Amino acid sequence: MANTTTVNVRMDKELKQNAEHILSQIGLSSTEAIKLFYKQVELNGGLPFEIKLPEKVYAENRLFADLSASERRADAEGWLSIDESKKKLGR
Repeated sequence: MANTTTVNVRMDKELKQNAEHILSQIGLSSTEAIKLFYKQVELNGGLPFEIKLPEKVYAENRLFADLSASERRADAEGWLSIDESKKKLGR
């Protein structure tokens, strides 16, 4: 055997099964896919794809960050909560 080494990876069982199912459909084993990934890292000088949050996740995170900032501002400025406002209005 050529000058080889072993890569050991721990991962979620379901992730492994799902990925291996997809890989088998395109005719690749896990070993071949990992070798392909490493070769692309070598050729690209880094990851061969862009890492970013899916748009929906990014939008949700931004929304929650904005809501949190608004709540902090409301607390700092002494605004009434929705429940307090309804109570004051008799609703």
